[in-house]
Amino acid sequence: MFITLKIKKAVVAVMLAVICAAVFTLSAIKPSAEQSEKQGIFVPIIMYHSILKDEAMRGEFIVSPAQVERDIQYLKENEYTAVFVNDLIRYVNYGGELPEKPVILTFDDGTYNNFTYLLPLLEEYDYKASISVVGSYTVKESESGEEPNPAYSYLRFEDINAMRDSGYVEFCNHTYDMHNLGQRTGIRRMEGESYEEYRSIFIKDVFKVQELLDENCGFKPNVFTYPYGASGESARRLVKNSGFEASMGVEEKPNYIIRDDPDCLFDLNRYNRSGLVTTEEFMQRALKE
Repeated sequence: MFITLKIKKAVVAVMLAVICAAVFTLSAIKPSAEQSEKQGIFVPIIMYHSILKDEAMRGEFIVSPAQVERDIQYLKENEYTAVFVNDLIRYVNYGGELPEKPVILTFDDGTYNNFTYLLPLLEEYDYKASISVVGSYTVKESESGEEPNPAYSYLRFEDINAMRDSGYVEFCNHTYDMHNLGQRTGIRRMEGESYEEYRSIFIKDVFKVQELLDENCGFKPNVFTYPYGASGESARRLVKNSGFEASMGVEEKPNYIIRDDPDCLFDLNRYNRSGLVTTEEFMQRALKE
């Protein structure tokens, strides 16, 4: 009798070990939905600057309209859906959804050629873009009274309104007058500068953009874009404390967006789109997880 009980116990122990091993193997091969969500959604972000029609002008920060069009065609052919940074915010913080293969097209500085060449392409291909405007550039252009030129002008308030009304463009804060490489690099805190002094300068500049866009366009951006990607601990703290829900830098790395994790929305990485390489060459790098 005792021998029989021992045999039965041994059989049960073996069966339990086999079941546990099978469960472990299956979980390792196919993670649960909860585990998959925690790993995050891969979101490549592309950073453009100026768009000029003259092919001879193409450079590290200048692309042609034909290159932008080919980029959009490539992304659509490979089933990428363009989203706003605010779509990421809605997914992370407010229970929104994202498409299976999201991508974000960003355009820095708010050049007028974004209105001339980019908007028609967005409308034609049903795509979206995020534009970061420098407040002082927009004010100067709006007050000049001159007809803007795609080669060197910047967006006026009326252009911003028209682009927002299209439904294909969102706008981000790129500072009022700190987009420069003088004594200070972008908004980065200078060595020896007290935090209170730095905070005062930051608030005065960045909130001026918020107020101007609210007054002239009826909205306040909730996304901040670091000039030159220059930040630092003090800058990041102020950006978060100023009510922005996301920020963008310039480090060329993948992004993984995680629901209910607001931190993943700050210092978003972006790949600079040089006009000196083909669409295929660039996308192979930017779309790699």
